[in-house]
Amino acid sequence: MKEQGALVEFWSDPHMPYVETRRACASRACYKAHSHPTFSIGTVDQGNSIFTSHFGGTQQIDAGTLVLVPAHVEHACNPVPDQAWSYQMMHLDAHWLNQLLQETAHKDAYQDIPQFKPVLYKQPKMYHDFSCLNSQLFDTALSYWEKEQTLITTLTELLFPYIQLEFLAPQHYAQQEFKQLLSMIQDADVFLSLEQMSQEVQLSRYAIIRLFKSSLGMTPHAYQLNHKINDARTFLKQGMDIAQLSYTLGFSDQSHFHRVFKNLTGTTPKLYQKQHRAILSKS
Repeated sequence: MKEQGALVEFWSDPHMPYVETRRACASRACYKAHSHPTFSIGTVDQGNSIFTSHFGGTQQIDAGTLVLVPAHVEHACNPVPDQAWSYQMMHLDAHWLNQLLQETAHKDAYQDIPQFKPVLYKQPKMYHDFSCLNSQLFDTALSYWEKEQTLITTLTELLFPYIQLEFLAPQHYAQQEFKQLLSMIQDADVFLSLEQMSQEVQLSRYAIIRLFKSSLGMTPHAYQLNHKINDARTFLKQGMDIAQLSYTLGFSDQSHFHRVFKNLTGTTPKLYQKQHRAILSKS
């Protein structure tokens, strides 16, 4: 599909719900800082990008760079000002990936609270292997069995051996309360106020803000927005009406939902849903 003069493609398959990927060519779309409940792998194919994260600061990255972002960690990756770039981005269900890592005797890659920093790699072989994997996922001539085998083989044999995940310094303060707050947000149908959270875990509103910032790099409200938008992606793929979805997720109106969705995903709800309808019609 066309988006701001760029070609942007999404791929997913209902037989492989644990992976979604996109590729964009000549894109100028910018994203606000956001997070995913998934483990994300991205590459820059052409141009230059500014990558920022709460735990890694700001870095400029160029073509051939691979970026790994753990689940829930705030980050943003945008083209340098007044330039376009081309990129690939894959999202892997964190629980599925953790099981795969455990099967191959690696350490856990997923926690309710992130334990790893985003990592950048400039290794031609890793970039090549990941690009080949992504191309095969988009290949309509391959069955999902073949794609699943390729995904598991590539991750296990070609990418995991090169990955050295960097642990964060452990956060001990109020971790049980933090897990409780995350569960509370995930179970809520509406946006929660700081007062509601404070009453639930018996921490001050300021302490809750500091807890989210130190653990995830974002405020409680920003985390809730990201959680709602990630839920929206699932509902849009299922064909839910956009107006109804904005109401269901607790947004003030459809324009508010549209604005937040585009800020965090780089595309509109309508275009995202249209692309995935096309995918389903071919599967």
